[in-house]
Amino acid sequence: MDTNQLKNLVRVGIVSSVNGAACRARVTFPDKDNLVSDELPVLQIGANGTEGYHVPEVGTTVLCLFLPNPAGNGMASGFILGAYYTKSKSPSETDESVRSVKFPDGSFVKYDHGTITINAASKIILKAPVININ
Repeated sequence: MDTNQLKNLVRVGIVSSVNGAACRARVTFPDKDNLVSDELPVLQIGANGTEGYHVPEVGTTVLCLFLPNPAGNGMASGFILGAYYTKSKSPSETDESVRSVKFPDGSFVKYDHGTITINAASKIILKAPVININ
């Protein structure tokens, strides 16, 4: 593998379109004259019995990993590893033991030292055969 192929294995780009049904997205690479990838799968926390689901929003900066391509057929076989914070977009949490998911409408779920807070912009729906509230 030559050095040109190696430097193209890990790339930073910007999500340009999302296919939610397939959990894939296309990524534009500004440093490559705005070359756009094929639809790339987005890595999840699980995809079998335990499943995760998250696709990055259009405009999100992401890190991508591409498989070696000795035939030189472009950026087809790869994955979106995930998004990350930058100097211009810092995290909304600063405590390393806090876990949270925040949504564009202001809704969030937050774990903070044993306390779980759910804040919904619209409504909360709970479904279960039995729900106990203390």
